[in-house]
Amino acid sequence: KITTYTLYKMKLYSCITAVASQLLFLWVTNSNAFTYKSQPGYYSESCRQTKSFVVLESSSSRKVIDWYVQQPLESLVPKEDALAILSELIASDTLIQDSEALVTKNWDSLDRRLRDEGRSVGEILGSETTDRILKSVSNLNDYDPGAVRAFLESDAINNLFAKILYDGIFEFTQKIDIFGNILSSLPIIGPIRKQIVSETKKNLDRTLGPLVQQFLGTYTKVAVLEASEFVLSASNRESFGAANVRLVSSLMERPVNSLLPDKSVTDKLKDDAFAYIRNVQVDDLRNYLDFAYDFVGDKSVQDVVTVEKVLDASPTLQRTVDNLWEKALLASRDE
Repeated sequence: KITTYTLYKMKLYSCITAVASQLLFLWVTNSNAFTYKSQPGYYSESCRQTKSFVVLESSSSRKVIDWYVQQPLESLVPKEDALAILSELIASDTLIQDSEALVTKNWDSLDRRLRDEGRSVGEILGSETTDRILKSVSNLNDYDPGAVRAFLESDAINNLFAKILYDGIFEFTQKIDIFGNILSSLPIIGPIRKQIVSETKKNLDRTLGPLVQQFLGTYTKVAVLEASEFVLSASNRESFGAANVRLVSSLMERPVNSLLPDKSVTDKLKDDAFAYIRNVQVDDLRNYLDFAYDFVGDKSVQDVVTVEKVLDASPTLQRTVDNLWEKALLASRDE
């Protein structure tokens, strides 16, 4: 008579035999435990239904994560493979068209949502977070000298300085009315005096205008240099820190939808991005990858964040990852 206990033993022996056979196969073929996939039907159905803790298909993801985070990028995805992958992806017109359609759909949905958002950034973040941001912004008052000078020495800023100074000089001459005050004290009949003043001002504009412009052509560079020194001066850091706070505060007080550029601008950015993807050259991709791999090719995830400590600190995160890992294994077995 076969008892329930006997059936359980037979089932257990069947599982042990299946696992031992797979381990022997892996040892003979020297397969990688992480990439090996058993053939359909390799386990008996009764063994699949038991909760056996098999090393190769464990429901715990920790060993896989520990292995993954220690591998340098170059070992996970060699640079030449990365180049081949990118080249193949951008060569697929169908893929790019489908991706553009999907991005456009999600882009438009996000754009509509943001344009309906009437709350300010500060209201969304909350007063405490907003105050912390503004406090941090007030400390951002140490500017890069090269960047400041490059900005102030640009043609646009030079033209701005020249226009402001030119307009200021002529506004000053008109306000004080030098020749009008001089001529008004002379014994000249009113209409004649007005005509003389008018003609004098016209001649002054024709004569003084070119002279002022010539002067500003050289003085504007001096003004820009002085402006740079003023911005970079340690004595002015506090005032510029306050200016930064005022700027950021004004942005955070405005509704989100008022901060968005016109939809035609965002659409053009999207179109330009996909136009670049369609026309990017392989040599450019190689240059980008050379730069990236020279910088992080020998780095692993563990060099950036201690994943082990993160998982230890949050048992809920570990259980969540384990559940996802187990579902992925079950999905792969069903294929």
